[in-house]
Amino acid sequence: MIASCALMADALPLINQLFDQISPAGKLSSTPFLLYATFLFALAAAYLALWWMAPDYRVFRSMSIYLFLCMAQMLWVYAGGEKSNWILGALTAPVLVAIAGEAMRVPGRRWTLLTWLYSLFVFIVGSLHPVRFFQSSPIDVSTIFLCILILQALRHGQRRDRQIAAAFIFFLCVRLTLSSIFRTITHAPVVLKMDGWTWALFPPAIALLGAATLTIFVRDLIEDRREKQRLAAELEAARSVQQVLIPDQTLSVPGFVLASAYKPAGQVGGDFFQILPLVSGGVLAVIGDVSGKGMPAAMTVSLLVGTVRTLAHYTQSPGEILAAMNHRMLSRSGGGFTTCLVLRIDADGTLTVANAGHIAPYLAGKELTIQNGLPLGLSAETTYAESSFQLASGQQLTLVTDGVVEARDKTGALFGFQRTAALSTQPAESIAQAAQAFGQDDDITALTLALVSL
Repeated sequence: MIASCALMADALPLINQLFDQISPAGKLSSTPFLLYATFLFALAAAYLALWWMAPDYRVFRSMSIYLFLCMAQMLWVYAGGEKSNWILGALTAPVLVAIAGEAMRVPGRRWTLLTWLYSLFVFIVGSLHPVRFFQSSPIDVSTIFLCILILQALRHGQRRDRQIAAAFIFFLCVRLTLSSIFRTITHAPVVLKMDGWTWALFPPAIALLGAATLTIFVRDLIEDRREKQRLAAELEAARSVQQVLIPDQTLSVPGFVLASAYKPAGQVGGDFFQILPLVSGGVLAVIGDVSGKGMPAAMTVSLLVGTVRTLAHYTQSPGEILAAMNHRMLSRSGGGFTTCLVLRIDADGTLTVANAGHIAPYLAGKELTIQNGLPLGLSAETTYAESSFQLASGQQLTLVTDGVVEARDKTGALFGFQRTAALSTQPAESIAQAAQAFGQDDDITALTLALVSL
């Protein structure tokens, strides 16, 4: 108890230096600052509540911090700390610059961190008598930074960013009245005294800025959520279509043991495969990988799978199927490409393969040497040569996409071709799970085909 009293006695001189003694009449005159603080608190609480509901909108959190600091300044002045209010001002100035850049979505704004260094310097040395003229300088420095940010937003920002920039322009005009340099030049008043009340000009400007930006942010949030809901609905529709096009269960074909494993990296993937039984008793298998991800890749997959199913009614030649798919993809790839491999296994074990830039199949644990053509959608003159092999009874043919080979662990090491070849004799699900456990970085697809009778 004695120690606490001693500590309070030691702190009393410091408090007296920060706060002037105010008469009851002075307290009454400063009552508007309590009104300002109350309104700023309500605004800050509103921003904080919105950030709690939408944590991905960090600007809500930043604005609430700034408004709470401004509220503290109002209470500081009301308590008699008008002369020492520069301390909170030195802390608030860089926060305002950071918020302005974030609110107006100005890119490459790391240079604004210099305001923190300067404000920290003023905060440390500002109480020294020889450099007290620095006390209000963070306002001047931050004003310059704000002007640059506003100009960048007006020149390069979207409509929403320019609206916020306009709100900051109004705010900046009133904020200049806090600058000692500006007041010296213009003799602009900082406060108005009416009927014994002291009304400051700056706090209402803060409140108007907070209310205006709140309206813009809420509207922006509503539009963003609507857009995300629309995209989510489109993704769900694409996922449903893809589930229909890419079978969950592999077909049962007499004379063959077939298995597949498909593990997309997201809701929709760019990998595709088809296993189609032939009237002659053989099997036609197609596997591919569309460059890119998300909705565009899913739509391309839908186009390719539909093309394969249509072509299978007219030709079972892997080379002809790839050539037709290539022509279908020309001018539809959007700058991307598709790797694809088509093979046919006849009932007598004859294997015919054509490849468009895809990973070669593995037979009995070794990669087959086949002729390779360009990926689909790159050149109209591309032809796809066919390679033939003889598949013995019981031998497993394994097809994978690059999601298996390019799986990457936490150290950055790739799963690689050696591991893939070593696992290629395993079931399709085991291969996919091994690559996924290693570190999935892309869609993973594995197919296995084995001839069980000649």
